[in-house]
Amino acid sequence: MIGARKRIGPAIDAAVGKAINYEITIADLARRSERRAWRVAGASLLMSLCLAAVLAWMQPLKRDVPYLVMADAYTGTAALTRVAGSPDFERIKASDAVNRSNIAHYMLARESYDADRMANPEWRMLYTMSSHDVISQYRTERDHRNPDSPYAQYGTQTAIRVKLLSITPIGGSPSKPPTGATVRFQRLLFDNKSGATRALDNKIATIEFKYNDALKMNDEDSIANPLRFQVTSYHVDNDATTPPPPEIAMAPANAPGATP
Repeated sequence: MIGARKRIGPAIDAAVGKAINYEITIADLARRSERRAWRVAGASLLMSLCLAAVLAWMQPLKRDVPYLVMADAYTGTAALTRVAGSPDFERIKASDAVNRSNIAHYMLARESYDADRMANPEWRMLYTMSSHDVISQYRTERDHRNPDSPYAQYGTQTAIRVKLLSITPIGGSPSKPPTGATVRFQRLLFDNKSGATRALDNKIATIEFKYNDALKMNDEDSIANPLRFQVTSYHVDNDATTPPPPEIAMAPANAPGATP
């Protein structure tokens, strides 16, 4: 009969069913693959975060640990002492001789002036022994544009030599290093041409300092300042308790009879 609907046989139904099942299987495999990819991506992200946390915990990967080589004066035996957290290091910091030595080296480098010796290692040591505020203060004082600077007052032909009169540590105890010191010193003017020297004035400096174990230095600075001595405050006044020094005249270096 024309226009009548053909009956679908079992074979066609089976073929259609297989096609539908195939499409469902392909879609299911795609969903499974997508879920698997997300799991792998999540695991990779978690592992990356764990590795980043471990690296952050291990920082810094390279750490410079300063040591002092201590030699026994009688036996000559050498021993290493770590510059931090060591009883030997604490004993060294509390030593009056060590503190006076650091203070003396700092004062001589800070108050001396010679235009021809600006690149002297003493100047580098001054920078390693000063905090940021103290070295900024020093730069302002020594700026050639400052009318009160030694360069503006004495130029290149006159130098300033320093003679330390006394060093009095303050704020310490037998088992604890001092936290400051008062230093009385005399300034002398030295003529670079004639070699003549005359007294200029007497001063008194009040300084505060500490031993900064965390101070980072290169090898050259560690040699100049192995104990990490650092001045945190520095102030100078005229010493009113000491009478003006007598003038001292020295013969020129090339004069007959002068000591070489």
